[in-house]
Amino acid sequence: MAHRKLNILVAGGVDPKDEKALERPAAEVCDFAAALAREVIRQKHNLLNGCRTEVDAASAKSAHEQLVADSASPESIRKRIVCYVNQGTRPAHSYGSIMESELVDWELGGPGLTAPEIIHYADAVVLLGGFSGTFRAANWARIERKPLLPFSIFGGAAKVVCLEEAKRIDQLYAGSVSKQDYESVLKALTDDWDTLARQAVTLAERMAIGRDAFIVMSFAESPQYKDLHRAIQEACARFGYEARRVDESNDRRRIIPEILRGVRHSAFVIADVSEHKPNVYWELGLATGMGKEVILVARKGTTLPFDINDVPVLFWDSFSDFTEELAKRIENIASYQGRA
Repeated sequence: MAHRKLNILVAGGVDPKDEKALERPAAEVCDFAAALAREVIRQKHNLLNGCRTEVDAASAKSAHEQLVADSASPESIRKRIVCYVNQGTRPAHSYGSIMESELVDWELGGPGLTAPEIIHYADAVVLLGGFSGTFRAANWARIERKPLLPFSIFGGAAKVVCLEEAKRIDQLYAGSVSKQDYESVLKALTDDWDTLARQAVTLAERMAIGRDAFIVMSFAESPQYKDLHRAIQEACARFGYEARRVDESNDRRRIIPEILRGVRHSAFVIADVSEHKPNVYWELGLATGMGKEVILVARKGTTLPFDINDVPVLFWDSFSDFTEELAKRIENIASYQGRA
């Protein structure tokens, strides 16, 4: 099955001055990092790596071994294991592509708010053990709004981050990942590393790829728009997506932050451009700027403005036909995202 390829960062470490801060032996942290990196590659995702710690070395080595076992080409290996090492720092290993970061360190108090490349390019950030640098990685992930998967089982900074993040899961991933889903993986007491790694990659996929489809359309109560809304909901439901409009939120939040949140956490966006309203085009531009997949629909006979005139648009008139055509478009996205 084709699915969306994610960039998954596995980060963490063991403080050589205070290994007792961990709740499991350092070797177990590295063993799980290796199992996790192996599963990332098996599931056709890419591994991002900081190339700084023994955990980084263990995960990169394991990913490399899996790719070699899969008969991957040297070029593929370089693309699938991507590492950034801070300026002036000796790389901890030699696997995959190793590039010099723009940054000397990951401190938040520098002259500019520039996130480390491996955080910026990550679709999900996994944290294991660690100490002060792991706290910085977590804060950069929060700033960049990246899904955080900090494991509690090994102790260290990742455990502290896990306890904090668990408080926000229902707010951040409502309808996609519950607090119970989150804790059943990240707080699991087990040493079955392969099973835990599979569960972690699945959780990362669910957190990085939402199950909501964000609808941009008129709120008019006309029968046609009600039928359009129902047709969109039906087509989305076939692939496990829940179609939502911003006016369907159960809480009374300010509208602009709610739109930002809805678009940011959506799997894709469906925008009806039958009416040339500024808010519709603003939300369409927002979705495009965030890199979201967008399906444009419009009433049959609608004259489109020049700046979207060359974009494929699905026109609606007969809703039975429209629903089937829309489902085909959604199926392409669902296949890409692993939901087909």
